[in-house]
Amino acid sequence: MGAPSSRAVALGAAFLLLLVALPSAFLYLTSFAGPAASRAALLNLKPFSARCPPSAAAPPLRVFMYDLPPRFHVAMMTGAADASNATAGPFPAWPPSAGGIKRQHSVEYWMMASLQDGGGGGGGGGGVGSERREAVRVRDPDDAEAFFVPFFSSLSFNVHGRNMTDPDTEADRLLQVELMDILWKSKYWQRSAGRDHVIPMHHPNAFRFLRNMVNASILIVADFGRYTKELASLRKDVVAPYVHVVASFIDDDAPDPFEARHTLLFFRGRTVRKDEGKIRAKLANILKGKDGVRFENSFATGDGIKISTEGMRSSKFCLHPAGDTPSSCRLFDAILKKL
Repeated sequence: MGAPSSRAVALGAAFLLLLVALPSAFLYLTSFAGPAASRAALLNLKPFSARCPPSAAAPPLRVFMYDLPPRFHVAMMTGAADASNATAGPFPAWPPSAGGIKRQHSVEYWMMASLQDGGGGGGGGGGVGSERREAVRVRDPDDAEAFFVPFFSSLSFNVHGRNMTDPDTEADRLLQVELMDILWKSKYWQRSAGRDHVIPMHHPNAFRFLRNMVNASILIVADFGRYTKELASLRKDVVAPYVHVVASFIDDDAPDPFEARHTLLFFRGRTVRKDEGKIRAKLANILKGKDGVRFENSFATGDGIKISTEGMRSSKFCLHPAGDTPSSCRLFDAILKKL
């Protein structure tokens, strides 16, 4: 594979800027949004993230978002019996009932949300539309510089049978087959072989049936642990942060916060993993019974997340050893516990 073109680098950089605001906005939106989040709440991310203002000379990236049926995205999130009504009314808020596994890979949802109602770019009048954005949605694909494919591939993996041998995984495979049929028929996909198309693939098992058919596209990934060099690389793809699943610690007002935390090392999560994750089992054996250490096996359930939140808030250091993949949502959770 040759060196990436300047266009590919520019597209990747623009989408990386678009992603910067999403994790920091997550708790604001899920904490205060009602059953359906307003467009203003979804788009006005500036107060909740550190953003570098774009150069006045640099226009925002023009993005066309495919109009896919709701079964490819929000119908999976809402569990709507009638998928045709899943997008009726305002864009739906992320459901508080969604578990930690689904939430941490929800960058696909936030990218789609950020492009709703034009992406908040251009216009005037001081409203949401007047705020300068790194990317704006265009309705005419001939005006687009990049094409966003709003398929919630991570959520599809988690919803449609997470066990590889589960018969329900057939629904995930069929969605991928149908999506590729849509893309192959698109003259814009054909024009570039998908090289200017952006596809979220954040969960390491997302799009696992047909991922080799999108290896030329710009992929949104968590890391490169489960991908071949032919599929994903820093030459063309964007590494997006996990969405943290615990709340920010805003009451850390002790005179000496470090000394006020009585646990030295804290880890809570799955301790039996494979490949790189075997380090977790080794650490569990080494640290067993050590003073000031909590190293516990758990699952990403509601109670488990609550206990992890309390444990991180009372610990001086939070461990995040590799699991099945090199990266972990736990890193972002730990950062939120120390702010």
